[in-house]
Amino acid sequence: MGELHILLELQQVDLKLEKLQETLNKLPVFEEFKKLKEQAGTAKEALARAEVKLQTKLKGIRSLEGQLQLAEDEHKEVLSRLYGDSEQSAKELEKLEVRAATLKSQQQKQEEQLLMTMEGAEELTKAVAIVKSEFNSAHQTLLEKQKSGNEEINRLKEEILYYREQRQLLSRQVAKPLLEEYNAQRQNFQGRPLAQVEKDICLGCRVSVSSMVKVKLNHPDCKINCENCGRILVPYHLE
Repeated sequence: MGELHILLELQQVDLKLEKLQETLNKLPVFEEFKKLKEQAGTAKEALARAEVKLQTKLKGIRSLEGQLQLAEDEHKEVLSRLYGDSEQSAKELEKLEVRAATLKSQQQKQEEQLLMTMEGAEELTKAVAIVKSEFNSAHQTLLEKQKSGNEEINRLKEEILYYREQRQLLSRQVAKPLLEEYNAQRQNFQGRPLAQVEKDICLGCRVSVSSMVKVKLNHPDCKINCENCGRILVPYHLE
């Protein structure tokens, strides 16, 4: 195989590499993963906020339970003094009755407040369970997408690695000046500085080549450019 045909094969490898790299860079999984990561992050933040609210509510319950217990203990003590055998003056008894009534009223309010707080905590517990379920679902979806995405990414990277190795092998078989010219001209021809000639037509620009070009193409070692588009011409069949 002549150098021009090797270079033409190298061109196909380069085009394949470009396509693979573009496919890798534009994989939908990257955008999907980004969205899923944001959703999981939002769910995690919502879960943290809900758990903080719940802990605050539970802390409030413990505080109210403590206050209620103190009020109950004091109420019992006042009743014990009020109805005990110890002698109490009328004024002291009146004070004890007022204090007992006050404590009883305070107890009832604290019980009502405690009940409302406990109901709120129950609702928060349900809300936390829902938010936690949403977070777990989002996190699981994220992990699954990450796994499937990595499989696709790794497959493309392996293919890219294969073609890069092929490129190195082919590059070693082409003379340095010709290889440098090819690399320099790739950008000018959208990655296709070489074009085959089939039935006297340049497949790069679809224009017929001249008789002089056809004669030169009969010499395998002769490098000739298309008179119309400037691409390096390669005979379609080269023995």
